[in-house]
Amino acid sequence: MPYVQLGRTQGLGQAEHSRALLARDLAAGAITGELAGVVMMTVLVVAFPLAMGRSPLVPLQVIGAFVFGDTATEAAHLPSLVAAVVLHLMGPSLLWGLVAGALVFALNVRRFPSLLPLGLMVGVLAQVVDVNMVLPPAFQALHGHNIWAENIPTFWSWVAHVVYGLTLTLHAVVFRRLGAYLD
Repeated sequence: MPYVQLGRTQGLGQAEHSRALLARDLAAGAITGELAGVVMMTVLVVAFPLAMGRSPLVPLQVIGAFVFGDTATEAAHLPSLVAAVVLHLMGPSLLWGLVAGALVFALNVRRFPSLLPLGLMVGVLAQVVDVNMVLPPAFQALHGHNIWAENIPTFWSWVAHVVYGLTLTLHAVVFRRLGAYLD
């Protein structure tokens, strides 16, 4: 049975080898993006009570406010908390993880030292694109004001996104683990 090992191909032509590596990088990117999304939310949930004396649920409430508006930020609102986790993991966490996986494939970098700047770049892009470009007009159109900017300090937003990017460096581990299952 043909399989792919990093650095060599056995039983596959060049095109098949390339497609198999792309699929593995995208799968590793998706998995790593989800892990990074959980780590990112955890950082915010821990930072809010420790650094700001606010409820640990505030970051989740704010994400849930994308669907439920101000109702989500007024009190612990279970539907908005569930929506927050689903939205964050199935939206930006997955998307940016796939972007990272595609970049890993395109740049052919699968080792930690090379993944570090790539992960940081993706984390910064996620902050700039999502928080600075997408959320302001989206929140404005949906709810009349930017609920994210009003509730999540810029510093902590940046910290969370940098942590997301740093966590993407786990791509190397996930990529190897996927190879073990595929081989």
